[in-house]
Amino acid sequence: MQGSETVTVVRRPKRDTFGNIPSGTTSEWEVPGWLFAPGPSREMGIGSGQVESDATLYGPTTAVIAASVPDGIRPTDQIRARGDLYSVVGRVQDWGASGSVIILKLVTG
Repeated sequence: MQGSETVTVVRRPKRDTFGNIPSGTTSEWEVPGWLFAPGPSREMGIGSGQVESDATLYGPTTAVIAASVPDGIRPTDQIRARGDLYSVVGRVQDWGASGSVIILKLVTG
């Protein structure tokens, strides 16, 4: 499956043994060839002002992704798509030669 959108994979430095994020650069890689499917949104509680939105990315094979992103896309990574920074939910779903699927979640407010 071949899409036309380019997404950016964002990987922040790992936390140290004290739970602090050490100084270091955030790594970013652009990966082309995705289809973006927006999902439903829902309010998180009465009067909270927080909204959770889902999305799904359909794209290149895990081998193609690994050529652009060291160690592939991890569950701890974030993905910038259409101007929003989403969290990756779970592992990348590998569909072999058909490509891969990534579930995303965005929490605002």
